[in-house]
Amino acid sequence: MKRASIGLVLLLSACGQSAIPPRDFPDREAPVTRHTTGESGDDKDPDLSRDGKLLFFASTAWSDHYDIYAKSIGGNVLTRITSEESDERFPKVNPRQPRMLAFCSNLNGEWDIFVVEDYVREPAKWVRVSETGSDDIHPSWSPDGTKVVYCSTSGDGMWVLKVRDLLLGRTQVLEGVDGLLPEWHPVEDRIVFQRMRHRDRWFGSVWTLELDRDMVRNVMAVYSGDAWAAINPSWSPDGSKIVFATVARSRARAGVFEEADDLWAVDADGSHPVRLTTDAAADWMPAWSATGEVFFVSRRSGRNRVWSMKPALP
Repeated sequence: MKRASIGLVLLLSACGQSAIPPRDFPDREAPVTRHTTGESGDDKDPDLSRDGKLLFFASTAWSDHYDIYAKSIGGNVLTRITSEESDERFPKVNPRQPRMLAFCSNLNGEWDIFVVEDYVREPAKWVRVSETGSDDIHPSWSPDGTKVVYCSTSGDGMWVLKVRDLLLGRTQVLEGVDGLLPEWHPVEDRIVFQRMRHRDRWFGSVWTLELDRDMVRNVMAVYSGDAWAAINPSWSPDGSKIVFATVARSRARAGVFEEADDLWAVDADGSHPVRLTTDAAADWMPAWSATGEVFFVSRRSGRNRVWSMKPALP
């Protein structure tokens, strides 16, 4: 896969148009709640604390670059975590240490993965955990909170997956797997990620793999389409389902390939697909809360803001 900018990585769609089967269009979506407000800037990259009480996200609402913020669900008070003259994206809170945060930043020119051990007391104490010489984005914690998986540009321009062991200080490249936007299973050593089809229109699809110590096993395509893309995958709290966004699948957004359209959920094996959102606006970047709500980014209010819904799933 050719190297792409971080903006393109967020979507990774392609051009083309196709008919959409009628079964893709349920009558209505569950009620939605808006969690971020304002008339300027954009809010993206939602992540939730393990108890579902705190929302973390990146925003340009108060500056011309992305900073990371936290707020209580249902509250109005924002905590600004980063304030450098650079972009900070994709915050991920450690599942075992609720004040430890991983994120990526272009502070040094290239995109690096950083960890802050205590974002409340020492938010400016960043530790870079990725290697130099590549763009590294989208960290995700292992269930025990000792490792992060992320995607990285390799020497030949491919996006690959890497795992950083914070205890051993060792980085492992997951051999034989190219991919983007990885998310670690909440309980098991499994990773869901976005992978491009290396032909035709390069549509993205949802894949999973298993880690057996240092070995990659059972790399599987979970959900894909010939005429549309599946992007931004994320696990349910128990790891039994995967939520993701689609590109060029919605009839309401036919012919739109530079943005996502709707959110979908499937069982972890790719079965029983359910469409979650039906609004004409772009919905993407889903994150599943421990309370059962799916948080996501949408422009249904005019700007990119963080919303949530509690889907009714079989």
